[in-house]
Amino acid sequence: MDLLAMISSYFPALSKSEKKVAQLILSNPDEIENLSINELSAMAGVGESTIVRFARKIGFSGFQDLKLALAKYQAIVIKKDNDKDAGEKEIVYQQYTDSLSETMGFLEADQIQEVAKAMHEANRIYILAVGNSGLVGMNLSNRLKRLGKWVEFVQDGQLQSIYATMTNEHDLAFAISTSGNTDEVIINAEMVKSHGAKLVSITNYRGSKLTGISDWVLIASSKEFISDAGSFAAMINQMFIIDVLANELVKLDPDNYHALRMKRNEALMNRLN
Repeated sequence: MDLLAMISSYFPALSKSEKKVAQLILSNPDEIENLSINELSAMAGVGESTIVRFARKIGFSGFQDLKLALAKYQAIVIKKDNDKDAGEKEIVYQQYTDSLSETMGFLEADQIQEVAKAMHEANRIYILAVGNSGLVGMNLSNRLKRLGKWVEFVQDGQLQSIYATMTNEHDLAFAISTSGNTDEVIINAEMVKSHGAKLVSITNYRGSKLTGISDWVLIASSKEFISDAGSFAAMINQMFIIDVLANELVKLDPDNYHALRMKRNEALMNRLN
């Protein structure tokens, strides 16, 4: 797993002081391994205890353990030459390739299989997502409907609240939020859980409010590409997770899902006659 991607994924869950440490490491990963804890403390403007807490929060036993991981990370990183002649399409392509590789590192096969099984067995599937994440929710909804699943999704958060009151222990809900802290999504996810339904979250950050209430958490890369033109990186990585889940779902009963998909395709084709 990409160490810097993992640190980035914890960012919203960090305290203000811990974020200073994270930002310093993300900006200067090749220098941190040569610093003592009090040198890093002085550079970040935080206490040494903050650095230790930060290291433990992201899964290490302490600062020395983190330094060792950074040293190993730097040893295996492939240095990419900055080709000044590279066109924009090559630059954007490499950015998306890097972020998808990070998402691959976050996904665990056992968890994907468990979520697919829950999708397969659920009576109904509810999708909670607003804003840009609503576009990802729409894609998931359409994909599952083509496979014959009973899916409820609207992009209005208030209507999602109404649907949330209809859930029960036989249902499954997906909560999609890049930050994992979207208020409307959190409120509706908590309501779904209170009615006994299982909850899957798709987010780009660990340690968010959403991850704390979910049965399964699927993390997409949080790598951002600063550009006046904007970027669809977060959405693309969430879509990738949906593709992985859909393929794993079909594997559970391939003949049945194929027949259902063909039946729906036929219905769409008949509209053209």
